Amino acid sequence: MVLMNLSYRTNYLHTYFKTTVVVPDTNEQNYTTVWLLHGYTGDDSAWIRHINIEKIAREHNWVIIMPEGRNAFYSDSDFIPYYSYFIDEFIPKMQSLLPISKERSKNYIVGSSMGGYGALKIAFLNDLQFSKVAALSPITDIEHFRDNPKCPMAKEAFNSIFNTPEKIARNQLTNIYNNRQPRQEILTLCGDADFMHEDNVMFKNFLSIHAKDRYTWMPVEGDHSWKTWGDNIEKVFKWLD
Repeated sequence: MVLMNLSYRTNYLHTYFKTTVVVPDTNEQNYTTVWLLHGYTGDDSAWIRHINIEKIAREHNWVIIMPEGRNAFYSDSDFIPYYSYFIDEFIPKMQSLLPISKERSKNYIVGSSMGGYGALKIAFLNDLQFSKVAALSPITDIEHFRDNPKCPMAKEAFNSIFNTPEKIARNQLTNIYNNRQPRQEILTLCGDADFMHEDNVMFKNFLSIHAKDRYTWMPVEGDHSWKTWGDNIEKVFKWLD
């Protein structure tokens, strides 16, 4: 198993970004790829620190790419146009450096918390690139997240990204889904003691109507924590497979 820690200067953002990548030792080309996104306050090492990602990559024979997301909500803002960077530069860069497939059927995107929001948003907006998306305890309603008393993010930081009511509306997952009508297979899960459980249930109800048989809801026990995600990440990868 190859574990790579990449750092390169992005022409798009004019700064250095880090990425952690796991590649199986099977010396193949066109690997199925999982783009695995971390949550708020995390970085490219977050998943490796908490979960045995190498074991999962070995079992499925997949490349797993874990980019640094800063706290940008995988979205464009005046400070950092992260979404545009991810789609226009980061993905092509990884596809040029690594033996991974560009086929839709062999590209999946997964994330937890803020990364779950990012995975769903990126997938819904790029239906031709990703065939499956899974989100663990995702932020499904960004406005409710901002106003939740248990929200770990300062409102000033949130408002620096989503700085107008119109931008909040454009970046709500239900609105993105309705506008784009993506055709991916979708899975979401959320612990029954998660502070965003009610929002996730509402989102589950929405997808159950609109995505129908392409949607899977995985109810689990637990709170908004790495223990909950660690207890269930292998089930998520089995669903992807």
